[in-house]
Amino acid sequence: MQIINQLINNKNNYHNLAVITLFTFLPISFIVGNAAINFNILFIDLLFLLYCIKSNFWGWIKSKTFLFLITIYIFLILNSLYSYYFIIEDESDGLIRSLLFIKFILLVFSFSKLLENGKILKIVQKNWLIISLFIIFDIFYEKYFGKNLFGYVSPTSERVISFFKDEMVVGGYILCFGFSSMTYFLNENNDKKKNFFLLIIFLIIPIAIFLTGERSNFIKSVLIFFTLLFFLKDKKFFFSYKYLAPIFLIIISTFFFFSENIKNRYSLFFERIIIVDEKKNILDKFENIRYIAHFETALKIFKNYPISGIGNKNYRKECSREIYFDKNSKFSIQRCSTHPHQIHFEILSEQGIVGYLLIIYFIGSFLLKNIKIFIKSKNINHLNNISYISFFFLPLLPGAGIFSTFNGSLFWIIFSITYLNLKNSNSN
Repeated sequence: MQIINQLINNKNNYHNLAVITLFTFLPISFIVGNAAINFNILFIDLLFLLYCIKSNFWGWIKSKTFLFLITIYIFLILNSLYSYYFIIEDESDGLIRSLLFIKFILLVFSFSKLLENGKILKIVQKNWLIISLFIIFDIFYEKYFGKNLFGYVSPTSERVISFFKDEMVVGGYILCFGFSSMTYFLNENNDKKKNFFLLIIFLIIPIAIFLTGERSNFIKSVLIFFTLLFFLKDKKFFFSYKYLAPIFLIIISTFFFFSENIKNRYSLFFERIIIVDEKKNILDKFENIRYIAHFETALKIFKNYPISGIGNKNYRKECSREIYFDKNSKFSIQRCSTHPHQIHFEILSEQGIVGYLLIIYFIGSFLLKNIKIFIKSKNINHLNNISYISFFFLPLLPGAGIFSTFNGSLFWIIFSITYLNLKNSNSN
């Protein structure tokens, strides 16, 4: 509270208050809905641009990160203008999404400037952690009572929705805001009591994601958990870090074996593979996995439009064409969706090989720079954000892309924090 008063009472009080308010509202906007997310990011971007105009701060447009992002932006626009669905069908959804990608570009540099004050960043991260803990509590509450604190009930007993009503996305939400805010404070040189409290949160986050029934996000949370665990050797807890892994596995196993819903949810994937005729080859063994139809359709679209893809947001339109129906594919009739549910297939089908190589090269080079910085700094928060971006691009694991409102915003928020860490490390 003292820090907040100091920030509000200085000459930039309104600016600081606006920054704290807008960034604190970010995780709340995800609960409110996509419109709130877009408006929140828009206001952050506008605040940043107003600062740039007032302070004549434009050096960021010369950075390699901006130049690469703006190159991707130009490609997306040109690709959408060239798209069959824009030229022939006169549909502009893809072009609008491509044009709106500028909001994420500005967000990256908004983070790096508006949150460069360590005191402001600490307040924002503390608020994010409090909000995340409240959502985590609601996950456990819903799992036990069958409804969340507001009375929302999940469409299926195997999944948890929390405050997201009919959207089963709370696991991805916690994966973003929970881990990022927790590791921010875990990275500080706290005393044993504070570290013990953070340790409990560290254990609870992947367990909460496990309870949501979101298998893909749970796998990512486990990978992040053990990645961070490997580098927690020097942290002082009440007990050795070596006990964290067995404690985590015991808790997960307990939930798995004593909850029929959880057991069904996490064993269903393997059961669908096992029941397939053993004489079939390894690829055919996945015929009962619905996502395979999306993957196959995306690859077929890529084969038809190998250079530039079908255009941003156009998978949902192209997939319904009869040429993509495969009578040998069990779920081919359900091949259509808003996206292919796998980021590599989504980029390939909508942006083609040119867009794919452009994006993958940019993400790969960005990660390489940050990994080099982490090796020197040993910043746990930086490692978490690097891990999040890396595991976001895991091949074959189902997930959404980087251009959508909900999942795309989560990705670019973590990307922005990572860029902030990179910028701060380079300035030291």
